[in-house]
Amino acid sequence: MRRIPARTLLVAAALFVGLALLAPAGSADPTDDEYMALVAQDAKVIAAAAEAVDKAATPKDKKVVSKNAGSGIKSSALLMATYSNARIGGKNPTADAKAAGVRDEAIKIYKAAAEGNFKSAADLAKGLSSAKPAADGKKIDVLKDLGEVTPKETMHNFLKTTQFGTNAEADIIANAKKATAKTADASLIAHRVLAMGELNKSVVKAENAADKKKWEEYNAKMIKAADDLLTVGGKKKAMPTDLAKAFTAVNASCTACHDDFK
Repeated sequence: MRRIPARTLLVAAALFVGLALLAPAGSADPTDDEYMALVAQDAKVIAAAAEAVDKAATPKDKKVVSKNAGSGIKSSALLMATYSNARIGGKNPTADAKAAGVRDEAIKIYKAAAEGNFKSAADLAKGLSSAKPAADGKKIDVLKDLGEVTPKETMHNFLKTTQFGTNAEADIIANAKKATAKTADASLIAHRVLAMGELNKSVVKAENAADKKKWEEYNAKMIKAADDLLTVGGKKKAMPTDLAKAFTAVNASCTACHDDFK
């Protein structure tokens, strides 16, 4: 399991002032510290993707990099919008407005990447710490005005950092074999899986009713496994065997779905 890089922690610290008072809506939602770390990780992915496109040496290279970078940025933005939207609980108007403000910026980042405007996406990501609170801090349908969102876009965030993801998939596999993850890191991965599971309730890869039913069943199992991983990650001192078991369940749920839905 990769530790959260010091640079990411510094970014998270810089986000503290702008993202303060974002109390979670429920026990399954990220704590303030977890939320800041998630946003910092995704902001870093977005910045790296945009920088890679800018530094591409030839038009051919730029075309190849842009495709991968675009998927990475859109996926990070989708997950960020989803876990931000989930924090809106209706009990703290100030916190809800701030979470909605970050969510709305994430949606703008997605749209900028969809249009190929990677510099704009990166600039928006830099401003997340000072995102203006939304005038109406209520939950929305994140997918409503984004056009066609594909399962690939909801899942790209889990790919390797070299592919403009967070490396979560490799970390899940590694920790299923031998758990070395810190509980804080395990919780961040669990929150990402839960956000993807929420998206996959609407973004469905199915050609008929039978496939849709299977997709929903796989997604439900993945969400349950992620909830269990979050429970283990919430313990100050979790047994490596318990972590490995929880990671194994998450990995198994993902693998089963991937095997069926190529």
